[in-house]
Amino acid sequence: MAPRNTQNGAAAISRRTTTKVARGRPFVPSRPARNGRASVDPDSCDAPSAARWWAVPLSVLIILVAFIAAYYPVARVQYREVRERARLTAELQALKARNRRLSTEVARLQTPEGVEDYARTQLGLVKRGEHVVVVRSDDGSTLSTATCAVPEVDSDHMPADPVGPWTGVLDLVFGVR
Repeated sequence: MAPRNTQNGAAAISRRTTTKVARGRPFVPSRPARNGRASVDPDSCDAPSAARWWAVPLSVLIILVAFIAAYYPVARVQYREVRERARLTAELQALKARNRRLSTEVARLQTPEGVEDYARTQLGLVKRGEHVVVVRSDDGSTLSTATCAVPEVDSDHMPADPVGPWTGVLDLVFGVR
């Protein structure tokens, strides 16, 4: 714009040019294009630098580490609770099975045949007129030909912890056991 004078003596507006230095090049103001928009100088655009290729993977890695640091304690508590619940569920099932076996044994021992069988096999009692034969081997141990019909009901054998394909790895990651 050229300086213009006003009729009442006001200050004249003059054209000012601003020079900014960007990477050793002076700033060139954009020129209006034919459609009224400013055109962009292709030399003034910043192209992605080859020296910054590591910025994206590094930022992703930082975000991932922050995510793990934030949620690891929560995941650890949840995994331990899931494992404990699975262990307790397996223990409950084993106790229910033992309870069923004991209930069956109690029902069997409430019959006269059950009492007689228990007295013969567990206590070594005999009826009047019967004889007991005990066979000993040469080394002094006793051999018994009678088989025990009473199942082993007082075993405290509990099943092992549930094991899946990832259990070992997750136990190591979350410090279980």
